[in-house]
Amino acid sequence: MAFIITIRSNQPVIRGECCPLLSSGFKICQNEVMKILILSFIFFLSLSNITKAEWLQVQPIVGLERIQKLSPVVKTKTRTVVGARALFGPPGFSLEAEVTRASDSETLYEQDLKEEEESYAAKLGVRSSFNLAILRWYLRAGGQARRSEVTRTQAGVTTKLNPAVNLSPYAGTGFSVNLAGNLFANGGVTVIFTGKPKGSDREYQTTFGFGVRI
Repeated sequence: MAFIITIRSNQPVIRGECCPLLSSGFKICQNEVMKILILSFIFFLSLSNITKAEWLQVQPIVGLERIQKLSPVVKTKTRTVVGARALFGPPGFSLEAEVTRASDSETLYEQDLKEEEESYAAKLGVRSSFNLAILRWYLRAGGQARRSEVTRTQAGVTTKLNPAVNLSPYAGTGFSVNLAGNLFANGGVTVIFTGKPKGSDREYQTTFGFGVRI
């Protein structure tokens, strides 16, 4: 089993838009989608009790996300992202599940307005790894679900907004390299094909971190 601390940074992405329909035109229950992905993540962790423990990796995620806010004012902000990733299976073909959470708040005192946002993202996909001497290179692909909760408080009145879940495919590549003994470094880039606000828009996630095999 390997425990990895990953530092993640995102390219600026749009936040603050409400979209009641998916691009396919079907409504979706955001709570059900997130429950399915989170349960899948827990299921991966439980598999270590019934099969090869070396097939399971748990990777904590700590990083920074740079976003472009549209409400209550247009501005770019940096906020902390925390979460975890689980990998299960042989290196050639393994399943991966990832859950992250980010939050931020903005206060406009002259308008007696406070807006708080919590954003959750879950990925479910597959990964293939290839060993090249001390270097391990991987490819990954799958789908991501993202949902946000926005709480606005103005003049003592609180309103909650729950935009629909956004589903997007993702693909990426990365590496890990042995440094000394059980210590190794890892890095990578993942492209999320968000299609927002334009159909061709993408979000880039870059990572770098260190891990210890135990």
